[in-house]
Amino acid sequence: MQAPDYLEAYKAHLSRLIKAHGRDAAMELIVGGEYSQIGILESSALITLGLQRSDTLVDVGCGSGRLPYELRDYLSGVFIGTDILDEALKYAAEKCARPDWQFVPNHLPTIPVDDSTADFVSFFSVFTHLLDEDVFRFLTEAKRVAKPGGKIVFSFLDFECDSHWPVFEATMADRDPQRVINKFISKGAIRRWSQVLGLKLEAIHDGPHPWIKLTRPFNYLDGRRAEGVVEFGQSIAVLTKQEPNQVPDPALA
Repeated sequence: MQAPDYLEAYKAHLSRLIKAHGRDAAMELIVGGEYSQIGILESSALITLGLQRSDTLVDVGCGSGRLPYELRDYLSGVFIGTDILDEALKYAAEKCARPDWQFVPNHLPTIPVDDSTADFVSFFSVFTHLLDEDVFRFLTEAKRVAKPGGKIVFSFLDFECDSHWPVFEATMADRDPQRVINKFISKGAIRRWSQVLGLKLEAIHDGPHPWIKLTRPFNYLDGRRAEGVVEFGQSIAVLTKQEPNQVPDPALA
């Protein structure tokens, strides 16, 4: 079977959204909607995991900028966002209005950043749309660009979470050959990738498990109130690049 053309699928998807809803609404929908709400959730997740104001953050698949927009007044350090959609990156740069930040087009499973420069590398709703081979390529790149002790954070669809099953059913029902794929990842695969790459698997937070300390409350569009400590929805894996000569984690052996 031919590998999916991620770029063409997303370009076509964004084009349809702009035609149907206009630019601003399309830029919210291309990242799944609830732009502000998910931006607060993502930024709160990174801050809960230790993101400091002066840190360097590389956000792969930043799309139209919901995460950096919520961090624009918090993060004084370097921000580099990459995405396959040039138009989405242009929108993100405009909305964030941080001329010191970089929004870099990139159509390959690579990260155009120097070695050992990032305190955090994030992939929110990125691996949910990629084949395993490209997930592993991105993790290899994330290890390269992370500083020793730096964190790699990614969300994923998990067969073990009942709340994710409707996504699988909807994906089966969609037979459009140009659809945006939805990819599930097993926890076993994450453990194996971590072992092969010499990354420490710090945590896996199941989708429905509350662990994120919100920086401020918000309401979802369906009326649900999010405040205090909340769940992410997708599952979250947290990997750490180990210090040189650090003893490997026995749990990964």
